[in-house]
Amino acid sequence: MSKELQPLRTREEKLHGIDSQFLTEGLRLVLLLPSFSLLFFFGAWAYQGESPSWWLDNIEPTVGFDLSTAFTLISSTILFGFCAGLYLHRFRVKLTRMVFRSEVEKSAESHRPISSMHGFPSVDGLISRTMASHNTALWMGITATFISLVVAYLDSDSEIGQRGLLASASLVTMAIGQHLSTRNRKFNMVTDDGLLSAYTPPIHPSTLDMPYNEMLRTQMDPLLRSKFEDFLHDFDSYSRKGLDREYGREKFLMLMYRRYKGGIDRNTTSLELGEILTDKGVKSILEHKVFSESLWDSLFSRSSKNNPAFYRLIERLEQDLAVGRKIDMDGLLFDVDLENVVSEKASLFCYIHNLSKEERQVVLRVHSPDFRPHDLALRYNLKPGEKSWWTDEEVPVSSEGDEDLIGRMSGLLRDGTIAWQTLLPERTGEASVSVRLENTNGDLLVGRQINVSVRPEFFNWLRNTSSLTSYLVGGIGLAGAIIFQLMAVLAAA
Repeated sequence: MSKELQPLRTREEKLHGIDSQFLTEGLRLVLLLPSFSLLFFFGAWAYQGESPSWWLDNIEPTVGFDLSTAFTLISSTILFGFCAGLYLHRFRVKLTRMVFRSEVEKSAESHRPISSMHGFPSVDGLISRTMASHNTALWMGITATFISLVVAYLDSDSEIGQRGLLASASLVTMAIGQHLSTRNRKFNMVTDDGLLSAYTPPIHPSTLDMPYNEMLRTQMDPLLRSKFEDFLHDFDSYSRKGLDREYGREKFLMLMYRRYKGGIDRNTTSLELGEILTDKGVKSILEHKVFSESLWDSLFSRSSKNNPAFYRLIERLEQDLAVGRKIDMDGLLFDVDLENVVSEKASLFCYIHNLSKEERQVVLRVHSPDFRPHDLALRYNLKPGEKSWWTDEEVPVSSEGDEDLIGRMSGLLRDGTIAWQTLLPERTGEASVSVRLENTNGDLLVGRQINVSVRPEFFNWLRNTSSLTSYLVGGIGLAGAIIFQLMAVLAAA
């Protein structure tokens, strides 16, 4: 399997380089070329009947055809390039699908069936739908090119030539719309994070016991999630004896996040990792062949974009701990956060930590008339932490042992409870969410009122609107050309 997979990866990598630089990104020839072809189609319509004098006197005697036909031929030539670009892009996507399915088969042979993981059907379905869309766009482009050549051969000034120009331009417009519909989620198998943008988590935990670990795992596509399990196995094998496994994992991920944000340098990262990993393990983990620093940066970038409230909550907790802020409630730490601007869904995060030495039971209530569910009640049994991680004194960012900011935050996140609830907006505009923390008797311990703005995501809206408009305009034009031609045939009969 590995022998068959490597040539596919090499071919995809080469085509992906061309695709990303010239076709769908970079120069974006797949959008530029059809736009120029439409421009020349309009020129052919504008000069139907009689060419300008400069063309009649100087060029037409040599080439033997009018300016309208020249514009049609130029547009046909551009469409050849458009079809070639679509074909290369489609072939690249086909290679991506082949590599993806080969990786799935390889994992199945290793008794790790990726096809049974959450999110696999959505990723596999997206790749297949994208392939079908590219096939449709390519055939539209080929048909438009053929019609324009026929028009140029017959005579663009004739009635059938005019209807042919309308049909060809309409097909090009529809091909543009078809291509735009696939650009919301880009994917590849060249890089380890190539499927992240194509993946939408269908499920997430309602309570984060290991916040960083479970947050990043939720953002990973099935293939990357499978590789993450192997990474954790390697990580645990390098852990120092006596170290709590969950504590070590959370501390490592926190270090990677702080390095991503620029809070600590590489030397400090290595020193802090040396407290939980062996010397060999520090070097191996930082230079891991899959989970490199660039991949961690990509994961945190995507996770921060999708769930900014989670990271704001963590950073606010870090700031309060660093300056030694006193706790508002005796023996209980509580904070909430939600996105300021909501589009398709909102993620509500609530942090609860029992600082006392006795077990406590609390009820978290969420109420909002603007989101579904309107009312939510969750009961939590808060056990006392392993030790008191909170202090009223200032805490250094990094020092030897677990008494620094990184060590204390790792303990707070491990012993604390983070609730993660998805809220679906019912309307656009201003909205509010009320959060209450109560004891089991219904007495209010602390409450929060959160005001947010609900509005559609602009770029996705613009892309979807442009795609739909292209379909609509092209469909009307194509239907008109067909109807006019049928009317002409019936009239002749």
